[in-house]
Amino acid sequence: MKLSLLASIIAIASSVSAAPLAENVVDLGGRAIVDFYDPRSRGGSLLDQSAGLGEPLNVIISGKSSPEVLTKDGFNDFAEAIGFSEECFGIHKGDPQLSDLGDGHGPLGEMEVLRENFGNPVFGTCFETLEGGNHLRVWQQNGPDANSGALFLAVSQEEDLGESHTISPDGYNVGRDKFVAAAVGTHRYLFTTYTTTAEKVPGLLNPGTDGINHGISQDGVVILLTVTVKSIF
Repeated sequence: MKLSLLASIIAIASSVSAAPLAENVVDLGGRAIVDFYDPRSRGGSLLDQSAGLGEPLNVIISGKSSPEVLTKDGFNDFAEAIGFSEECFGIHKGDPQLSDLGDGHGPLGEMEVLRENFGNPVFGTCFETLEGGNHLRVWQQNGPDANSGALFLAVSQEEDLGESHTISPDGYNVGRDKFVAAAVGTHRYLFTTYTTTAEKVPGLLNPGTDGINHGISQDGVVILLTVTVKSIF
C-alpha cells in the first residue's frame, strides 16, 4: 500500500473510537479479552523511557488479535510479512529502552527491536542500519494488574549510521504512518496470512514535544491494529 493512501486509512479510522477498556471476558489462559488497558490509569505511560525523556508508543496491536501474533515469535512472523526483520546479523548496540505499561511489571526493556528490510529479509536490515529507515521497539502488556496481551510499539523513522541513528525530522509520525500503511490489508508469510484493520484511538498522547525525546514534535495519534491470523492449510 502506498503512503499516499494512509490519509484515507486514518480518515476512516478517525470515525471509530476504540474502547481501551471492554467487558472483562477472560480466556483459558487468564488473559482479559480487551483491546488494551490504558497504561496511564495504572501509573504507566504512552512514552517509553529513553535519555531522560521518551519516545511515543504510537501503535498498539490489539489484545483481540489472534493469539498467535501476540507472542515474540508470532509477532516477528507478522513483521516479516509486512517488511520488517530482526537487526543485522542479530547485532544490537545500545541499552534497551524501558517502558511501563501499567500492568504491574513496572519499567521493562523492550521485547524486540525490528528494522525495515526493504524486501530483503536476510540483508535488508543491514542496509537500514547503514542508510536509515523505519524501525520499531515492542513491549507486551501482560502483567498481573493488566493482562491484555496487547503489544505496544514505538515506531519511528531514523537517520543513517553517520547521523548516529537519530530520529528523522517528523520521524515519529512518519514511522508510524509507514508501518500502518504496510500493515493494513492482507499479507502472507510462509504458510500464514495476516489480515489487519486500523482504528484511531484518541486522547492517549498529547500532541507536541512535551516529554518527547530529541524534541521532535508528534501529532498525538495512536493507531490500534487488529491482526487476524489464518493458516493456508
